[in-house]
Amino acid sequence: MTSEATPQGGLARLGHWPSLVLAVVACAALFGLMLLTFVDVLGRNLDIIGMTPLPIPAAYELVSLTMPFIIFCALPWVNLTGGHVTIDLLDGFVPRFARRAQHMIVHLVSAGAIAFMAWRLYMRSVDHLEYGEVTVELYLPMWPFSTAMAVLAAIAAVVMLIAAVLPPSADHPIPQDA
Repeated sequence: MTSEATPQGGLARLGHWPSLVLAVVACAALFGLMLLTFVDVLGRNLDIIGMTPLPIPAAYELVSLTMPFIIFCALPWVNLTGGHVTIDLLDGFVPRFARRAQHMIVHLVSAGAIAFMAWRLYMRSVDHLEYGEVTVELYLPMWPFSTAMAVLAAIAAVVMLIAAVLPPSADHPIPQDA
Protein backbone atom coordinates (compact mmCIF):
# COMPACT_ATOMS: atom_id res chain seq x y z
CA MET A 1 0.00 0.00 0.00
CA THR A 2 1.40 3.38 -0.98
CA SER A 3 1.29 6.45 1.18
CA GLU A 4 -0.97 8.16 -1.37
CA ALA A 5 -3.72 5.63 -0.63
CA THR A 6 -3.46 6.31 3.10
CA PRO A 7 -5.63 9.21 4.27
CA GLN A 8 -3.77 11.89 6.20
CA GLY A 9 -4.69 13.51 9.52
CA GLY A 10 -5.94 12.35 12.91
CA LEU A 11 -9.59 12.09 11.86
CA ALA A 12 -8.64 10.05 8.81
CA ARG A 13 -6.66 7.61 10.97
CA LEU A 14 -9.80 7.05 13.03
CA GLY A 15 -11.46 5.39 10.05
CA HIS A 16 -8.31 4.10 8.35
CA TRP A 17 -7.49 0.96 10.34
CA PRO A 18 -11.02 -0.36 10.82
CA SER A 19 -11.70 0.24 7.11
CA LEU A 20 -8.47 -1.49 6.13
CA VAL A 21 -9.26 -4.50 8.33
CA LEU A 22 -12.72 -4.77 6.76
CA ALA A 23 -11.16 -4.52 3.28
CA VAL A 24 -8.81 -7.41 4.10
CA VAL A 25 -11.79 -9.42 5.39
CA ALA A 26 -13.62 -8.63 2.13
CA CYS A 27 -10.61 -9.88 0.15
CA ALA A 28 -10.53 -13.11 2.15
CA ALA A 29 -14.28 -13.62 1.66
CA LEU A 30 -13.89 -12.95 -2.07
CA PHE A 31 -11.10 -15.52 -2.25
CA GLY A 32 -13.29 -18.04 -0.41
CA LEU A 33 -16.15 -17.28 -2.80
CA MET A 34 -13.81 -17.83 -5.73
CA LEU A 35 -12.75 -21.22 -4.33
CA LEU A 36 -16.36 -22.20 -3.65
CA THR A 37 -17.36 -21.33 -7.21
CA PHE A 38 -14.36 -23.15 -8.68
CA VAL A 39 -15.01 -26.33 -6.71
CA ASP A 40 -18.74 -26.17 -7.46
CA VAL A 41 -18.20 -25.76 -11.22
CA LEU A 42 -15.58 -28.50 -11.19
CA GLY A 43 -17.96 -30.81 -9.33
CA ARG A 44 -20.81 -30.06 -11.70
CA ASN A 45 -18.68 -30.98 -14.71
CA LEU A 46 -17.34 -34.33 -13.50
CA ASP A 47 -19.67 -36.06 -15.95
CA ILE A 48 -17.36 -34.90 -18.75
CA ILE A 49 -14.79 -37.45 -17.57
CA GLY A 50 -17.40 -40.11 -16.85
CA MET A 51 -17.90 -39.48 -13.13
CA THR A 52 -21.11 -38.60 -11.32
CA PRO A 53 -21.52 -34.82 -10.98
CA LEU A 54 -20.98 -33.59 -7.41
CA PRO A 55 -22.10 -29.96 -7.12
CA ILE A 56 -21.77 -28.27 -3.75
CA PRO A 57 -25.17 -28.28 -2.05
CA ALA A 58 -26.55 -24.77 -1.50
CA ALA A 59 -23.68 -23.11 -3.37
CA TYR A 60 -26.07 -20.51 -4.78
CA GLU A 61 -27.31 -19.70 -1.29
CA LEU A 62 -23.76 -19.36 0.04
CA VAL A 63 -22.86 -17.03 -2.83
CA SER A 64 -25.97 -14.91 -2.26
CA LEU A 65 -25.12 -14.57 1.44
CA THR A 66 -21.44 -13.79 0.83
CA MET A 67 -21.79 -11.13 -1.89
CA PRO A 68 -23.46 -8.43 0.25
CA PHE A 69 -20.96 -9.19 3.02
CA ILE A 70 -18.08 -8.52 0.61
CA ILE A 71 -19.67 -5.32 -0.67
CA PHE A 72 -20.37 -3.87 2.77
CA CYS A 73 -16.94 -4.87 4.10
CA ALA A 74 -15.17 -3.14 1.21
CA LEU A 75 -17.38 -0.02 1.15
CA PRO A 76 -15.70 1.90 4.02
CA TRP A 77 -12.21 1.49 2.56
CA VAL A 78 -13.35 2.40 -0.95
CA ASN A 79 -15.04 5.56 0.33
CA LEU A 80 -12.22 6.61 2.61
CA THR A 81 -9.59 6.28 -0.11
CA GLY A 82 -11.76 7.69 -2.89
CA GLY A 83 -11.57 4.45 -4.84
CA HIS A 84 -15.17 4.52 -6.02
CA VAL A 85 -16.42 5.55 -9.43
CA THR A 86 -17.20 9.24 -9.68
CA ILE A 87 -19.04 11.11 -12.38
CA ASP A 88 -17.82 14.62 -13.06
CA LEU A 89 -20.91 15.62 -15.01
CA LEU A 90 -21.50 18.82 -13.02
CA ASP A 91 -17.87 19.68 -12.19
CA GLY A 92 -17.58 22.00 -15.19
CA PHE A 93 -20.49 24.08 -13.92
CA VAL A 94 -19.38 24.33 -10.29
CA PRO A 95 -17.11 27.32 -9.65
CA ARG A 96 -13.72 26.63 -8.02
CA PHE A 97 -14.65 28.24 -4.72
CA ALA A 98 -17.66 25.90 -4.36
CA ARG A 99 -15.91 22.63 -5.15
CA ARG A 100 -14.98 21.90 -1.53
CA ALA A 101 -18.63 22.40 -0.57
CA GLN A 102 -19.66 20.11 -3.43
CA HIS A 103 -17.25 17.47 -2.10
CA MET A 104 -18.79 17.75 1.37
CA ILE A 105 -22.39 17.70 0.14
CA VAL A 106 -21.84 14.60 -1.99
CA HIS A 107 -20.29 12.74 0.94
CA LEU A 108 -22.98 13.89 3.37
CA VAL A 109 -25.78 12.82 1.02
CA SER A 110 -24.03 9.48 0.49
CA ALA A 111 -23.61 9.05 4.26
CA GLY A 112 -27.30 9.78 4.73
CA ALA A 113 -28.31 7.24 2.08
CA ILE A 114 -26.09 4.53 3.58
CA ALA A 115 -27.28 5.38 7.11
CA PHE A 116 -30.88 5.01 5.90
CA MET A 117 -29.93 1.64 4.39
CA ALA A 118 -28.32 0.60 7.69
CA TRP A 119 -31.47 1.52 9.59
CA ARG A 120 -33.69 -0.43 7.14
CA LEU A 121 -31.35 -3.44 7.34
CA TYR A 122 -31.51 -3.29 11.12
CA MET A 123 -35.30 -3.18 11.02
CA ARG A 124 -35.27 -6.14 8.65
CA SER A 125 -32.97 -8.07 10.99
CA VAL A 126 -35.44 -7.47 13.83
CA ASP A 127 -38.18 -8.95 11.61
CA HIS A 128 -35.95 -11.91 10.74
CA LEU A 129 -35.36 -12.59 14.43
CA GLU A 130 -38.98 -12.06 15.45
CA TYR A 131 -40.39 -14.37 12.78
CA GLY A 132 -37.55 -16.92 12.92
CA GLU A 133 -36.80 -16.66 9.20
CA VAL A 134 -34.22 -19.09 7.85
CA THR A 135 -32.50 -19.64 4.51
CA VAL A 136 -34.15 -21.98 2.02
CA GLU A 137 -31.57 -24.74 1.67
CA LEU A 138 -29.30 -24.65 4.73
CA TYR A 139 -31.93 -23.45 7.23
CA LEU A 140 -29.54 -20.85 8.61
CA PRO A 141 -31.18 -18.10 10.66
CA MET A 142 -31.35 -14.89 8.58
CA TRP A 143 -31.05 -12.36 11.41
CA PRO A 144 -27.25 -12.65 11.89
CA PHE A 145 -26.69 -11.89 8.22
CA SER A 146 -29.01 -8.89 8.09
CA THR A 147 -27.61 -7.61 11.40
CA ALA A 148 -24.06 -7.88 10.07
CA MET A 149 -25.09 -5.95 6.94
CA ALA A 150 -26.70 -3.27 9.12
CA VAL A 151 -23.57 -2.90 11.26
CA LEU A 152 -21.28 -2.80 8.22
CA ALA A 153 -23.52 -0.22 6.52
CA ALA A 154 -23.45 1.91 9.68
CA ILE A 155 -19.64 1.73 9.69
CA ALA A 156 -19.64 2.78 6.02
CA ALA A 157 -21.91 5.74 6.85
CA VAL A 158 -19.55 6.88 9.62
CA VAL A 159 -16.58 6.60 7.26
CA MET A 160 -18.47 8.68 4.68
CA LEU A 161 -19.04 11.35 7.32
CA ILE A 162 -15.32 11.31 8.04
CA ALA A 163 -14.57 11.57 4.31
CA ALA A 164 -16.93 14.57 4.08
CA VAL A 165 -14.84 16.64 6.48
CA LEU A 166 -11.46 15.48 5.18
CA PRO A 167 -9.73 17.32 2.42
CA PRO A 168 -9.56 15.25 -0.77
CA SER A 169 -6.59 12.87 -0.96
CA ALA A 170 -3.64 13.42 -3.31
CA ASP A 171 -4.94 10.60 -5.52
CA HIS A 172 -8.44 12.10 -5.72
CA PRO A 173 -8.20 15.89 -5.51
CA ILE A 174 -11.06 18.26 -6.11
CA PRO A 175 -10.81 19.19 -9.82
CA GLN A 176 -9.43 22.69 -10.30
CA ASP A 177 -10.05 23.12 -14.02
CA ALA A 178 -13.23 24.94 -14.92
